[in-house]
Amino acid sequence: MLIPVVLSWFRKSPSTDAAEVKSFTDHLDDLRAMLFKTLAALFIGFNICLVYANRLLRLIEQPLYQSVAQPERFLQSLNVTDSFVLAMKMAFYGGLVLTMPILLYFIAQFVLPALKPREKKLLLPVCFFGALLFLAGVALCFFWVVPQTLKAFIKYSEWMHIEPHWTVGSYVEFVTQFMLAMGLTFEVPLVLLVLVQLGIVKAATIRKGRKVFIAVAVVISAIVAPPDPLSMVLMSLPLIALFEVTIWVAWLMDRKKQPQLTP
Repeated sequence: MLIPVVLSWFRKSPSTDAAEVKSFTDHLDDLRAMLFKTLAALFIGFNICLVYANRLLRLIEQPLYQSVAQPERFLQSLNVTDSFVLAMKMAFYGGLVLTMPILLYFIAQFVLPALKPREKKLLLPVCFFGALLFLAGVALCFFWVVPQTLKAFIKYSEWMHIEPHWTVGSYVEFVTQFMLAMGLTFEVPLVLLVLVQLGIVKAATIRKGRKVFIAVAVVISAIVAPPDPLSMVLMSLPLIALFEVTIWVAWLMDRKKQPQLTP
């Protein structure tokens, strides 16, 4: 029952709304207002996360607790300013994740007047599913990819007869950047579906490009994932699975336009 509801968000509907014509100065004012609201939201999210930086650190350490028996012996602080710099980094990344739906809303407000009626109908579902896919990618990375990667690194260190001791800063940077990268790469299927709905790309083209996308997923994973083969594989597998789902959703969207299509 969910798929028809989702597809109904993408249906065409004629609209007679006329786009308001604005001068270049008005556009600059709108851009300035959007940037101000975006920075204000980030500032508020940053400060909220800064207050709870110690709890954020405990949360980010959870994948390590799932990977080893004595996680406290792995993380160390070597510099005087490590704690302060670490709190600032976690507050920034946490504020970015916390305010992501609000940031998408402000950006949507800015681009809305420039969109055609058909494109405006896509704005709400795109924002909703964009935030949903981003959070899904972050959650998958946090609860599955990161713990598996940490276990592999620890076992490899044991095989090399090296006792692993990581700085807390490098660990937090590894986890947060990995989660953000996974969340952003989960947006690729949504972009493809929007292109299908707008008629720029056909579902058959996406289906024929399956091998190409697998190669692209591996390349993306190699670029944004931490520099090791296991992280690249663990990141590319969900992307490939998500692309297979995208192929079927794109086919269903095209089928509503041309019922004679076959998968």
